[in-house]
Amino acid sequence: MAVFEVSRQVKRRCALAAELPRQHPVEVDQLHRSIDALPDPETMHAESRAGAMTAVAALRNRLDAYLTELAGAADEHADSRVLGVGTTGMLVAVATGSNPAVGSATVARGNALQHLPKVAESFRAGNISGAHVAVITAEAPKITNFHAIESHVVTIAETVEPNELRRILGVLADQCRPDARDHTAEDLHAKRSLSLSETANGMFRLDGYLDPVAGAALRDALATLMKRSTREDTRTAKQRRADALSDLTTAGQANKNPLGVSQVSVLVELEDLSSDGAVLEDESALGTRMLDLITCTAIVSVILGTRRENTFVPLALARGRRTADHNQWRALIVRDRGCIRCGRAPRFCQAHHVHHWRHGGSTDVSNLVLLCSRCHHDLHHGHYTVTMDNGIPRITPTTDRSPPLTA
Repeated sequence: MAVFEVSRQVKRRCALAAELPRQHPVEVDQLHRSIDALPDPETMHAESRAGAMTAVAALRNRLDAYLTELAGAADEHADSRVLGVGTTGMLVAVATGSNPAVGSATVARGNALQHLPKVAESFRAGNISGAHVAVITAEAPKITNFHAIESHVVTIAETVEPNELRRILGVLADQCRPDARDHTAEDLHAKRSLSLSETANGMFRLDGYLDPVAGAALRDALATLMKRSTREDTRTAKQRRADALSDLTTAGQANKNPLGVSQVSVLVELEDLSSDGAVLEDESALGTRMLDLITCTAIVSVILGTRRENTFVPLALARGRRTADHNQWRALIVRDRGCIRCGRAPRFCQAHHVHHWRHGGSTDVSNLVLLCSRCHHDLHHGHYTVTMDNGIPRITPTTDRSPPLTA
């Protein structure tokens, strides 16, 4: 048998509730009897049920208004001290079975309504709800000379839902304080935060907040990258969003070098090294004068290599390190053009060791291939294998879903 124990704070509130007096006006008992006499909704027709909902909602508003007046009067007369309950908010929470925050909010509205007669009158008549009153009492202090427009605000509140009322009053508040939006934006920007924590199973959890501008930019960037690649793409929306974030990270790492579009790669085959055999990475021939011209206007990478099976295979450029350096990266782009499996652009790719680095593989162009994050993930989970054939990467699908031995 399970045993549950409530917190100490809840125990205290329960004890206070048990000690509260139970006497109340006889009219409240009459309300109870009237509610008991209401007809069964199953026996009513559609028109009666719809009309009853409207009438009962107005009655609920009137009861909420009376409860709010009770809270305001209790605070004015310091009932909480008389009954030894602490604050008036605690008294309301204990008496109504709500938490202290709700009780304090009810007391605050009761006090505010004493200075908003038109709003209190409409609330008492059941024409507006407690949610409307909460919006008005929160926004009224931000609006200059609110009392002059109080009756107009009540008219609007009686016809629109609370969210629309909040929008309208927000516009009025902004007009009264032109710098309010800037202050709000600065406050939201100051609240930005991001935490990345590793979980017990080796995954990483991402939590945080971005300001509206940065958040919208990330949302739009992810929306562009998280589209399904094919009809057979069975990833969920959350998985595609996670892959899109990984693609953004990869693209950011690839773009950390500020070479931009001015980067030009010149390919020189070893067999033609003694002649004018240089070509651009799009295979167009490059003469001596043109080479002189582009060297004046762009940053140039000269990549030495040889041609096998009509594919330019760059010469090894290993530097004894785990990650590909700039020259190796440019050489991989020349050879692979992007992900060797799906063709995704190089800026979304990673340099994968065919024979893994930790198993003795070298960081050499002949042992590296470009793979996007998704295809890289599929490779390490055994969907296919990659081998190097005379410097050219080959993909072999596999029915064995176990990870490759070199991973």
